[in-house]
Amino acid sequence: MTLSQRDLAEVGVLIACALRPKMRPGADSDYRRLLGRYRADFEFRNAVDSVLDGLDARVLSDSDLGLVLGVRRESVFAFRLSDLPNVTGVTDRLLVGLVSVAITAYAYPTPADFDDDRVRWVSVEEVERFIRDACERLKRTPTDEESLDEAWRCYDRLSPGYKADRGKGKGRRSPASSTYWVASVLGWMVDQGLARPAPARGPEAYQLLERFRIQAGELAGNATYDVLAAIRQDEVTS
Repeated sequence: MTLSQRDLAEVGVLIACALRPKMRPGADSDYRRLLGRYRADFEFRNAVDSVLDGLDARVLSDSDLGLVLGVRRESVFAFRLSDLPNVTGVTDRLLVGLVSVAITAYAYPTPADFDDDRVRWVSVEEVERFIRDACERLKRTPTDEESLDEAWRCYDRLSPGYKADRGKGKGRRSPASSTYWVASVLGWMVDQGLARPAPARGPEAYQLLERFRIQAGELAGNATYDVLAAIRQDEVTS
């Protein structure tokens, strides 16, 4: 059977749905129908996968939460650290990258954890403390990872509680504060449908969602993840 023009249009609709991070099949009948077709119709599935491949992307999961996509670095849909608000210079990108990987290592310290669908929670305080402890560890035991070395040194120079004392930002966290960067990354994750606030678990606590677990699994084998995950494993077992 050859796919019709309407079928190909529906391929585009399904991909568009997958690219909307907060869209869920349970709340959208078209998305739900097309997800069911993707699972059951080989030709339709192959067409979706082929189009994604041309966009340097692929399906990581087709769960009831929808299609979770992974993208290659060169993809037009690849996340850029500069996409976050107030991320302008090299130091900002290093900090955001470090925090992002640290959240992953803190919640999923072993590759097997990426296959475990138990709910994980993190908080700004927990992640900040974990990175701060990792900095102390790396001072004593440096690595050969140049980018990680530069990133943790940038983080170590920040103050955990620094707040602006003048202007419109008076009393708010400043970019000179490490907690500012942790809170910013977690806030961005909420906007991307990767986490949700969990105030019942304490101040600035978040539940990590399945979409994050699936996408974060792509970090397994990443050198920075491996270093931070090893530190986290030591914390858990000590």
